[in-house]
Amino acid sequence: MSKLRTLEHVRSFEEIHSLFDVIDKKGQGTFATVFTVKEKSVPDSELYALKMIIPTTDLKRIENELRILRQLNGKHGVIKMLSAMRIRDHTFILMPYIDHMSFSVLHFSSFEIQSYYLTFKEKDIRRYLLHLLRALEYVHRYGIIHRDVKPSNFLLDRRTQKYTLIDFGLAHSQFEGDVNKSWNPSSVHQSSKREGRLSLENRHSYTPKSSYLRELDNSRLFSPRALEKPATIKPPLCSALSTPCRSSTARGSPFSFSSLILSGSASGGGGSSTEEQCVCGNRLTLCRGCRGYPKHPPVRRGGTVGYRAPEVVLRSFRQTTAIDLWAVGVILLTFLSGRYPFIKVDDDLEVLHAFTHLLGYERMQQGAHVVGKRLLVDPKPPPLQEGETPTVFLKKRLVTIRKNERKLIAPPPVMNEVASPPESHGVALSNTHKFPASAYDLCTRLLDPVPSRRITAELAVKHPFIRGTEVRTHISAPTK
Repeated sequence: MSKLRTLEHVRSFEEIHSLFDVIDKKGQGTFATVFTVKEKSVPDSELYALKMIIPTTDLKRIENELRILRQLNGKHGVIKMLSAMRIRDHTFILMPYIDHMSFSVLHFSSFEIQSYYLTFKEKDIRRYLLHLLRALEYVHRYGIIHRDVKPSNFLLDRRTQKYTLIDFGLAHSQFEGDVNKSWNPSSVHQSSKREGRLSLENRHSYTPKSSYLRELDNSRLFSPRALEKPATIKPPLCSALSTPCRSSTARGSPFSFSSLILSGSASGGGGSSTEEQCVCGNRLTLCRGCRGYPKHPPVRRGGTVGYRAPEVVLRSFRQTTAIDLWAVGVILLTFLSGRYPFIKVDDDLEVLHAFTHLLGYERMQQGAHVVGKRLLVDPKPPPLQEGETPTVFLKKRLVTIRKNERKLIAPPPVMNEVASPPESHGVALSNTHKFPASAYDLCTRLLDPVPSRRITAELAVKHPFIRGTEVRTHISAPTK
């Protein structure tokens, strides 16, 4: 285990150690580790979550996450950033601690373990999805893509019974990529209200802009009062990007931060006024003129295997907030089938192949076509039968999977005892449980391979399954 992710390493920071007792390490991901801490100056202090971003993380990514968290401000089921600081190339984000239950494991006693999601009844599934969709509706209102929606990033607090969407480390603007000081989320909010959801053709690719991260307000960071107020970003301490920042904090301040400066994009004074001509000829290398052409922005593929939408797997440049709704559809698959994770593979192409059999070859081919790709599968899955809708096609397969899921089948009763209901061994819905047609209809709409046809979070919260009513004739069938 890397020393950078240990309790001892975090405690070695005097700025942290002077303010907090670092209690425990709660988890880690690719770019960060989360610890629980308590304020030293407050008796019986509540627990807080301290997220430490590893030093090698791109500064643009850090700036992007801080700005997004600051804009969302902990509303509508989104995690709140209480404060942030940077010490010796490490960035720390202070957030409320959520004492949550794991989606896949629940301890009933010292010897019995059961999957938590299997304890959900239909009303619990509806509540889970409603709160997740409401959080995404709020996030998408600002044109922000979360990009890593999955059960471990949507937590239920044991004490308050409130759901919270966490981990915006991969989030970014649908229109600008990684956001910086020029980002104006209010204009995105207003334009989305006027125009509604953009068509796929208008969701053009973006070129991330370079900038520097403004210095955070040192005087308020990590103080007891700061915990009650939203984090703030103060004006830049340096005005020029071309020279190193030599500003320093007051001697009385408990922190000493280094300024984060990112290289700007090459433009203006340094470049030549005349465009160089191509002289590649038949050479095996590129000439200086061709190397000077702007590069195509890299395709984002961040996320978790099994939850990535087809347009992400197929490396489309047109990635929108619709990729988050696909991930919600995968979570709904777990509830309908009783299987977690729903697809147990570690390769994106295998996931794509599995969905081809689950949703139908023709529909997946349509999804590939709109992003300029062609999907070839051998052997080809059986097509939809005449008159069969995508919803019926999906339902048949999920019903079969659920019947064969061993975790849903109650163990045989002990001799001379009456057979117990599923609830007695932690399973709320048996392997033969029949979900309403509206559940499969919503799942089909969330898992539409064509991004522009995929249901939005705003519409999904009004869906009959979420509202607890059956599908009516005013809801048109999903397109084949």
